[in-house]
Amino acid sequence: MKRLLVLTSATGAGHDTHALATAAWCARIFGRFDDGVQVTVAHALEDSHAFYRGAVGFYNLIQRHAPWFHHVYYNTIELLDALNPGTVGLGRSWYIQLLQKVRPNAILSVHDCLNRGYFELAREVLPGVICATYCPEFQGGYGFSRNWVNPRGDFYFARTEETVREAQRRGATNALVAGHWAPPPFYDDNDGETECMRTELQLDPKRFTLLLSTGGSGAQNHRALLRALAPLHARLQVIALCGRDAAARAELEAWIARSSPLSVRCLGFTDRMPTLLRLASAVVARAGATTAGEALLGRCPVIFNGLGGMMPQELPTWRWFRAHGAGVAAFSAAGVRDRVVHWLERPAEWSAVRERMTRLRDGTTPQAALEKLLGL
Repeated sequence: MKRLLVLTSATGAGHDTHALATAAWCARIFGRFDDGVQVTVAHALEDSHAFYRGAVGFYNLIQRHAPWFHHVYYNTIELLDALNPGTVGLGRSWYIQLLQKVRPNAILSVHDCLNRGYFELAREVLPGVICATYCPEFQGGYGFSRNWVNPRGDFYFARTEETVREAQRRGATNALVAGHWAPPPFYDDNDGETECMRTELQLDPKRFTLLLSTGGSGAQNHRALLRALAPLHARLQVIALCGRDAAARAELEAWIARSSPLSVRCLGFTDRMPTLLRLASAVVARAGATTAGEALLGRCPVIFNGLGGMMPQELPTWRWFRAHGAGVAAFSAAGVRDRVVHWLERPAEWSAVRERMTRLRDGTTPQAALEKLLGL
């Protein structure tokens, strides 16, 4: 039996999504965990030291309330090597204990802050352990953290060819494209399930369906967006995701009942995102790489939510989608409404975006990368 340790952190939802996708793909490819590959997922920042726990909490706080401040936060985190100069400083004893307990054959980092130093210390504790990174960024440039690349890693798995080239420029010699690294259901087209959900939510198949996404930290602008979209109530229906915040969902539903003429379906946390993205005409989401990659797999045009400003880590995604004509950005609620109106009045342009997404869609699953990493 092989043992795989996946290093992640709950800064947003994307890193955990890739970590859980790794476990799900190992189960699908190699059979039951106890028969094939035993996967251990570790939140190696917030669980290892109080300083990192506070930093993760602060990250999620400003993501909800002040996205613009991430430009300060990002440029501070770029100096992380000062804390981990070639090894792990803060949280060192916790990490060593984790390595001794799990004794992995391979380590996969799915977080930019868990590469430099973490691979070196792992090899000190477990000589011969294989270390790799999965980087979800779409391309390089400002917003692509230097911490994503540890030139001493054994493998570097990237989302796109552009990211491979950026990693090679930064010293990664064994970089290859591994696709979007999404959970298995995103690769399984199921028209029957899509129609079932449309019926379940009582959606009109003739109306434009807009999906309002929410971040892993609960960040969302649903009420402002619904106010702006209200004049389109005769042509538009909305699905509003509220995550795990039951109180926010209840408040939103009460406000809609009182104040909005729109047809809105509010949903809590769901594992049916693949179906929702196939069902929706478009999705409004922050320019996080994970949701963007899932939208590509679902061929769902994206309106990137830039309310409050775009964060540095969102810029590589936005630049890639803009360059390929696969998404648009809106920096106000009115901007979101204007884009929806544009597509309603020019459906051929909406269809062209969807066709470009179909051509850009990379159906590569993590299977080949995991087989290489685990030597299976």
